[in-house]
Amino acid sequence: MKRFDARLAMAVICALAPASAAFAGYLNFSGNWTAPSTAPMSKGAATSVVGKCSTVNTYANMGGANNGATVVAGPHTTQGDHNLHLTVRLYKNGAHEKSCHVYVGKNNAYTSCSCVYTD
Repeated sequence: MKRFDARLAMAVICALAPASAAFAGYLNFSGNWTAPSTAPMSKGAATSVVGKCSTVNTYANMGGANNGATVVAGPHTTQGDHNLHLTVRLYKNGAHEKSCHVYVGKNNAYTSCSCVYTD
């Protein structure tokens, strides 16, 4: 019977796991992200759309568990922004650093995004 070598097992696990797996940021959804929605969209479609915004994608893939992006509102318009968009909050070191409007066009396809720093 061969003896189990824990060092070899760990080396194999590390080699097979993606390098960013232990250090990746996050992309998640607030509990009521669909409340303001004026157009239906699934979480899968929303993930795909917001992931096309380079700023959102950067935060979602930033290292560390306290860095990432949270979709807080599904497709909607506001008095100040008449274009259909999703609202995403970006966090760095656990602090809300930026907010983004990720714009969608026909068939909920990504068109552009605009992000601003919070006060």
